Amino acid sequence: MPSTWQQVGKVAKLYIYPIKSLANVQVDQFSVKPYGAEFNELIDRQFMVVDKKGKMVTARRYPHMSMVVPMVTKEQLVLTYPGMEEMNVNIPKNGEKGKTCDVWGEDCMGVDMGDSVGEWLSDIILQDPEGGLRLVFHNQAESSRPDKEGSEYLTPLEKSKDKPLYADGYPYLLLASSSIKELNRVMEEKGVDLEVEETRFRPNIYIEGEFPAFAEDKWSHVKIGDCIFRNVKLCTRCVYTTVDPETGEKHSKGEPLKTLRSFRTSLDKEERKAYGTTPFFGVNLGVEVMGEIKVGDEVMISSEVQKV
Repeated sequence: MPSTWQQVGKVAKLYIYPIKSLANVQVDQFSVKPYGAEFNELIDRQFMVVDKKGKMVTARRYPHMSMVVPMVTKEQLVLTYPGMEEMNVNIPKNGEKGKTCDVWGEDCMGVDMGDSVGEWLSDIILQDPEGGLRLVFHNQAESSRPDKEGSEYLTPLEKSKDKPLYADGYPYLLLASSSIKELNRVMEEKGVDLEVEETRFRPNIYIEGEFPAFAEDKWSHVKIGDCIFRNVKLCTRCVYTTVDPETGEKHSKGEPLKTLRSFRTSLDKEERKAYGTTPFFGVNLGVEVMGEIKVGDEVMISSEVQKV
C-alpha cells in the first residue's frame, strides 16, 4: 500500500448503471463495495437483459437499449422508454433460486424477473414482444462470477475478488476530463464531425484536474475519501463507444472508436498479443479499501507508477 499521497484533482460526477447496457443514473455519492457502486437501492449492473439461452444482450448490437431509463425502489423496478407505457415489476427477494447466465463466457447467476418485463423489453429491443428476452436480477450478496485469474505481466495489481456483478470485467471505471478533451482535440484535428462527453464511455467515477491527458493510465493506486482503489487494467474499448447515449444511434463512420484506434492502441508486444488493435480509454479499478465517495472529493494518487 502507498504511504504517501498527492492530490491531482476532484470527483466531478458519479454514475451507477442499475441495468447492464441501459441508461445511467447520476448520483452525488455512493458506497464503494467490492463488486460495484451502491447508493440506496441502486447497485451497479445488478440487472441484465439476456436471450433465451441466458446470454447477455447489450447495446453493442442493439444501441437503442441505452435509452431505456431505469428507476429502482426498495420493492420495484420502473422502466421507461420514449413512446412506451412504463413498466413496473417487483424485485425478487435475495436468496430466491436463480438460473445460470453468461457474461463474456463467464457463468453467473440471476433470478428471472418474469414474463411482462421480458415481453416489454423484447418489444423495444427486438420489435417483437415474443422475442424471448428476459431480465435477470443478481440476488446474491457477493458476485457470482468466477474469481479472476490475473496475469502477472498484464494485470499485476489484480486480485481474485476484483469481479463485478454483470459489468463486463471489473467493478469500477474511472475516466478523466483531460482525456476526453484530448480525444475531442484529436478528432477535431482529423476533421471528425463529432464531439464526445463522458457518458458515452459509461464511467462510474469521472474526475477533473490539472493533469495531462491519460495520466491516469500510470496511477497505481487512487484514493478518494476513505476509499483506496487499485489500477487493475486499462479499459479496452469496443463499438459501444460509437453509440450516442442521447439518441441510441451509432455514429455512421464508427467514431470515436476509429480515432481511438489511431493513437490509443498498445505498442507492447504482450499487450498486442492479448488485445490486438483494441484501443484503451479509462482505467478499470479494483477495491482495496471500501467506504463512501461523493462529488467534490479530492482525488489522491500514490507516487508509485504502474507499468504502461
